[in-house]
Amino acid sequence: MHTKRLTHSVLIMFILVDLAVLKGMIIDSSKYRKRKLLSWKRIWEDLEIGYLDRDLLPLLVLMNRDAEIYTTSSCSGRIVVMDAEYPWVRDETGVIFKSHIPIVSSELKFIYRYEPFKKIWIIVNGPIIHFYSLSARKAGKILNTARRVGFKHSGVIHVSRDKGIFVELVTGIYLAQLIKTRECEVVSIDDMESLLTVLNNALLEGKNRLQKLFLELKNNLPEKRDEEIEKDLMKIGAILEKSPLEILEEMMYSGINGGARKSIYTKH
Repeated sequence: MHTKRLTHSVLIMFILVDLAVLKGMIIDSSKYRKRKLLSWKRIWEDLEIGYLDRDLLPLLVLMNRDAEIYTTSSCSGRIVVMDAEYPWVRDETGVIFKSHIPIVSSELKFIYRYEPFKKIWIIVNGPIIHFYSLSARKAGKILNTARRVGFKHSGVIHVSRDKGIFVELVTGIYLAQLIKTRECEVVSIDDMESLLTVLNNALLEGKNRLQKLFLELKNNLPEKRDEEIEKDLMKIGAILEKSPLEILEEMMYSGINGGARKSIYTKH
């Protein structure tokens, strides 16, 4: 069964079918389990190669410790410089710089030496969390918590027999500024400092909401412990005591050496 994103009131429907879900009449629990373990393994692989946003790890671990939840591709929030016709174009090949921590103007000086193929945009995106749940009740509970702490644009995306109830948690934090075109500069290098103040503040607002979500969910999760995940965490030694903001501070301290920023700029 597939649906469009559902409003809060429509989510009641899923609560009514929760018993059927848990009995496997809608969601195949064995296939769900297999996908959860694959997703869990992927978290640690992505962390090792530097693909995972490290300040997202405490929340991902917390959610996956519950047997009825597993997370998928998510982001803690980032600043991106793109070479694209429009800022909403979702083409990673157009990304020439990205950072998950606040940036300074000196990091973006290369923009004024860079000749764009199309247009240069600076974009801020707030955190986006994706997860599947075996329980409609639990999905609804997390959704309500997320909305309360600032993830106002969240909702159920669809329901899959193999994967579970798919939920997207979104803050709605988004800023985009055109910097230059092939013909002219829209924002001068002298004005970049004041622009970055706004962009960094927007990024940090998203990080603060991520922290609030983590702290709120920590009061209630895990409800039903995933014993296999717990054993795995004991082997890894990675049940984190640190919060997202504490890890963010470490990322900001280590800067480029910590892998929080990545420039893909090549002169052409």
